[in-house]
Amino acid sequence: MRHKIFSRAARQDEEGAVLVIITLSLIALFGMMVLVVDVGSLLFTRRALVNAADAAALAAAQSCGQKEGIGAANAQANQYTVANQSGAAVVFGFPHYFPSCDSPAGLVTVRVTTDRPLFFAPVLGFDSDAAVVTEATASWGGAGVGEKVAPLMLSANRLSDCEIPPENPEDLPQGTECAFWWNNSSGGQSDPDLANAEWGTLDLLNWDIMPPAHCNNSTPPQFEEWMLQGFSLPLPIDSSFYGAIDGDTHTYVCRGQGNFGAALDHDIEAAATSGDPLYFPVNRATTQIDSNGNVCGPAEFATTNCTVDKYDIIGFARLYIVAIHRGNRDEALTACAHVPGISRDANARCMIARWEGYTPDGLDPQGGENFGLVPVRLVK
Repeated sequence: MRHKIFSRAARQDEEGAVLVIITLSLIALFGMMVLVVDVGSLLFTRRALVNAADAAALAAAQSCGQKEGIGAANAQANQYTVANQSGAAVVFGFPHYFPSCDSPAGLVTVRVTTDRPLFFAPVLGFDSDAAVVTEATASWGGAGVGEKVAPLMLSANRLSDCEIPPENPEDLPQGTECAFWWNNSSGGQSDPDLANAEWGTLDLLNWDIMPPAHCNNSTPPQFEEWMLQGFSLPLPIDSSFYGAIDGDTHTYVCRGQGNFGAALDHDIEAAATSGDPLYFPVNRATTQIDSNGNVCGPAEFATTNCTVDKYDIIGFARLYIVAIHRGNRDEALTACAHVPGISRDANARCMIARWEGYTPDGLDPQGGENFGLVPVRLVK
């Protein structure tokens, strides 16, 4: 009968292997505990902190709307932060008001933070606590305080028979009729109308953002309200209010989606009928960028067929709309004959408008008496 003989060395090897397995298992176990307990605790705290930031921003906005002053608004923000999350505090430098708390309408951003202890993460070498930070922005203002804004960019010194922005304002007197052309190009051209998948629409809710910011390239359904009733939020140029860099000479705004469609046509015609002026953002096409932050201007598109993700807005043109024509109509081809290489295309548009002026400054909601009714709402 044969017997297996195990040496002491073999037993020691097995014991060493078991120790390694146990050690790895403990690390994995603690990793799961970190995910379940510590990360779960941080997520729970963040949810409560979001509520605190929302409440603080709304309270500060309400205080500004009631003309109580910046001191009272700051106190309200602090009070509602603590009331909704024990141990939380407003981050130094906040609340941030635009244009100011004394304005009849504007925005306030509140950033709040709190430290949360970690139970299992320190075992794996992490810190014993972690900071949780979140922020909220709320608006205030009386009804009708916003300027009427078209979510449609004008390409600076391109695709129009008027020089916009004018180098010399006297060369473009008020009342001058200007024609503007919009159409996209599916392939590289020496002087394309607009780049691939680009129709000139933009998303005012994603205004003055950083180049890495994600754009879903959609045109929000509120564009009819913006054009016919007004846009109540500030639209600053080259500002840090929405998180961009102040003084970098860029104001990036997410491109909208798709072609014009009947809805936008109808709203432009309604704006023309109303007789009220519209503000059109003016885009510097030479510095517009793709989703990677690379310049995607007409010259780049002609060689790389890049796709525009963000426009670079440099100011606003104030126009009275006269008419808009589909690109397959004779009126459109006649009025926009100045655009090189245009062709009959039902997807294109030619708009006729009377020139009123240009401003390189942003738009602030304009006020008046709110008669004691101060609408406030969360923006983000």
